[in-house]
Amino acid sequence: MTRRQGMSSKQHGSLKKRTGWGLPAVVAAGALAACSSQPVDKAGDQGTEADKLMVVDCLLPGQIRQLGANARFLTARRPVKATASDCAIRGGEFTAFDRADYSTALKVWLEQAKSGDAEAQTYVGEIYEKGLGLAPDYEVAAIWYRRAADQNFTRAQINLGNLYEKGLGVNKDPVMALNWYRRASGLDSDNLQYASTIVANEALQKELSNLQGEVSKLEQYKAQTEAEKRRAAEKERAEQLAKQQRDKANQAATPATLEVASLDPTLAPPSIQILDPPISLTRSGPTVLLRNAVSEKEIIGKVESPAGLKSFTVNGKKVDVDEFNLFFIKVPVQGRKTDVAMNATDKVDQRVGFGFSMFLEQAANQARTQKIEFDASSQSPKFDGISFGRYYALVIGNRDYAYYTDLETPEKDARTIAEMLSKQYGFNTKLLLNATRYELLSALNEMREKLTEHDNLLIYYAGHGELDAQNDRGYWLPVDAEPGNTANWLSNVSISDQLNTFKAKHVMVVADSCYAGTLSTASVARQSAVAENELQKEWLELMVDIKARTVLTSGGVRPVLDSGGGDHSVFARAFIEALNSNSGLMDGNRLFISVLGDVRKRSQQFGIDQIPDYGAIKYAGHEAGEFFFVKAKSM
Repeated sequence: MTRRQGMSSKQHGSLKKRTGWGLPAVVAAGALAACSSQPVDKAGDQGTEADKLMVVDCLLPGQIRQLGANARFLTARRPVKATASDCAIRGGEFTAFDRADYSTALKVWLEQAKSGDAEAQTYVGEIYEKGLGLAPDYEVAAIWYRRAADQNFTRAQINLGNLYEKGLGVNKDPVMALNWYRRASGLDSDNLQYASTIVANEALQKELSNLQGEVSKLEQYKAQTEAEKRRAAEKERAEQLAKQQRDKANQAATPATLEVASLDPTLAPPSIQILDPPISLTRSGPTVLLRNAVSEKEIIGKVESPAGLKSFTVNGKKVDVDEFNLFFIKVPVQGRKTDVAMNATDKVDQRVGFGFSMFLEQAANQARTQKIEFDASSQSPKFDGISFGRYYALVIGNRDYAYYTDLETPEKDARTIAEMLSKQYGFNTKLLLNATRYELLSALNEMREKLTEHDNLLIYYAGHGELDAQNDRGYWLPVDAEPGNTANWLSNVSISDQLNTFKAKHVMVVADSCYAGTLSTASVARQSAVAENELQKEWLELMVDIKARTVLTSGGVRPVLDSGGGDHSVFARAFIEALNSNSGLMDGNRLFISVLGDVRKRSQQFGIDQIPDYGAIKYAGHEAGEFFFVKAKSM
């Protein structure tokens, strides 16, 4: 908590360094002060033991194998991800986690990657993408990801899609990104479509127009394996698209088409991103299917414009966007089909429009109420006959700091959330209060050893956070962390490495701290709002078997409120209320949408725009799945 001069947090709300990362925060009338610390000598040093629990790239010795009655041979050394302690016990070679760099990491994985191993190829791609002391080489990363993706290695497909989504090492191509995400998700059924938050821009909409009536052809894209051929093809395609857009710049927009009035070679046109509701690419164009009869539907999205936004309209009415480029607009639902047309114009008069249709399903097709059961023998909840596996939670609340100002609400937040998860959702919950770095890593290690590939893990962290300005890396701060000394800090890269070694099927990190703000995240597969029960079941059956590593953060890289939610932080209160109001099944994205609106409204009362974020965690083993909360009061 970052109050000064005895200022009451109940009067003003107080900034904790959960997402401040050392950034100053200014609130009306000076109610909230900068994130600061005052040294107080309380903690001891367990750094050596904690370092043994860090994940490293480990090169295990070869195995002696018997061939026939008389011959023996030694196999090649095997690369693995393991804790430093485990690697040492198994006789492996590794470099200390805090000294690993580009060359030492490549030494472990490159030979295995050259032999064609898809997992090793993906790790090599991640080494080049991370940089590890050097500038990232996204082009080389894309080459290695493609080799693994062509072998249907899901993690590589997600990583490659992320490069296309962001335009790193390859030409920015939302259609290609969407294609790779869909391949990774397994949503290749004619009845199921991948719904994502891919940005709607001129390239995407041009493809939609060309493929209208045959969107299934998106699945037929084949990636070329040679980098030079790929770059040449992308360059030619980009030139053709630019020419076609110029030829059609004056055509009128329709609900399922996008137009660009002018193209500036130095400034990209605006882009429109729909966060909610999920939009599916169907044969009739971008579509939202409404489950229930409603008079209006709220649309949440983002408009980004490198040249500055001049105007944004929805169905001809001007809509304001906030400082985060977000918009919240309620659109009246008119009959069975409601067309939504969006248009954004920037300050150099580049214009982009995006349209979709909302369909109201007939009552006969609406989903019936699914039955929630609990299998006592397997400790697994079931929803409509689908088993979700066992649930575990590690809930961390750090309030009492040795060298930082103490916080107010983390302990209360953690206790309430741990109790709710245990009693209402059947989680096997471990509550960890005021944890040192060693205690936090020990708890993660305990979970790693306990969990199987059928289990789910939720990690909830409430406490201080920090940003190392030299490497732009975010950290969680255990209670023995010292200002200016990263020895006892826990970086988000280290947390991702830990999660990468977990066998658990679905892992979700909920951080009332700066965590996702300094991570590069990819789109998360979302259920298109289909009403038919059988389609919902088909989607759940796919998602429940695919690995997920997702993160919900309380506010990106900006300061967030430590109070403002009664006895809880604004974010914790929204999180608790969202899960309390759930009556059956809730996925991570639906939880995010609920928390997003609530936190935004409450934080504005204190003069702060606090915007939660949600996405896939990079380098943690995400494979297009989702995290599900199954409420069963009878447990």
